[in-house]
Amino acid sequence: MAEVYKRLFSPFKLGRQTIRNRIAMAPLTRQMAEADGTPTDEMAAYYARRARGGLGLIITEGTYEDNRLGCRAYLSQPGIVTARHVKAWKKVSAAVHAHDCKIIMQLMHGGRVSDPRVLGGKPPVSASATQSPGWTLYTDNDYEKKIRNIEGPWPKVTFGKARALTVKEIHAVADGFAEGAVRAVEAGFDGVEIHGANGYLLWQFINPKTNLRTDEFGGSPENNVRFARLVAEKVRKAIGKDKILTLRLSQDGVDDFVGAWPGGVKYAVAVGKALRNSGYDALHWASFNYLDNRDPDSDAPMPSVIRKASGLPMITNGGIADGAAAEAALKSGAADIVAIGRPIFAHPDWAYIVRSGQPYDWCAFDRKYVVRPPLDYAHAYPLGLVDPRWPHRW
Repeated sequence: MAEVYKRLFSPFKLGRQTIRNRIAMAPLTRQMAEADGTPTDEMAAYYARRARGGLGLIITEGTYEDNRLGCRAYLSQPGIVTARHVKAWKKVSAAVHAHDCKIIMQLMHGGRVSDPRVLGGKPPVSASATQSPGWTLYTDNDYEKKIRNIEGPWPKVTFGKARALTVKEIHAVADGFAEGAVRAVEAGFDGVEIHGANGYLLWQFINPKTNLRTDEFGGSPENNVRFARLVAEKVRKAIGKDKILTLRLSQDGVDDFVGAWPGGVKYAVAVGKALRNSGYDALHWASFNYLDNRDPDSDAPMPSVIRKASGLPMITNGGIADGAAAEAALKSGAADIVAIGRPIFAHPDWAYIVRSGQPYDWCAFDRKYVVRPPLDYAHAYPLGLVDPRWPHRW
């Protein structure tokens, strides 16, 4: 049978590694780890099922790499800090590799949008002393409580005022990323992604609306990106040149869903140029729709702009739900790899479905597929959801 989407199913060299096609699973927050951040067998079954479905690359959910300086962002978020974490993640990487799929771990620091219930009474940290106007995801309604089988109070969890990191602390956070990357490689991962998007700490530095610094880590696009470059330098030195290293970028955040960079495309060009020769193998653009650049003076897609300015391959996410849209993104120069997010929760065989070239009645997205997605029961057979007993006072 003739290949319908030839570029989508062609191999791609990412850094020094080759992935079998240009389909990545986007990082998707689930909060299903044990209370201490240890990944569960259910998580191994979740990732294995998606690898079995024909993906070329999996990027894990955001994982905290340090117990210091307010790194952790969520309750039941997986970590890569302890030997117990490493041992559990080895099950995940082995299960994914069994299906000829690469897997990289997304490392993140929550910054000013860390859930206060994980901060132990300490203020969050950020680029500057600012306060997010938002709240911890999904605590603003009871639907998440219902589908997770949680009993008791379900308060809306807002964020406290952040304090600005010192230059010494910025270097300590960057060291934490490097140490976490080493542990991810020990756990069998093919590399790591640094989370610089969606409102989290590196985003808070890159975005001029939240970075009010006047030192070498703020005040210009080049300075705003300096922290991300520092992380790349330290991580690359720690894990070597053979492992994949990517950086995720976005305009919007978990507390600013319609966010846009001041300066729009012009600022994106400056960010891209500042990331040239930075040690990253690729950049990863995250959005709800990659064609919507939120710049009234230009219609150029942000991933196309940043790809050209940086000279780096681009992983593109947002508004790509079927094979035709994926192939179009690749052919237009907006992507070298497409990252599929929400459709993968309900449709772990997305790649095979698309490759068939046949029409398909896709499920509408629902958070139920996040909490109870299709699993590979060879790795786990969970019979019911257990209330994680998340605290409701902080």
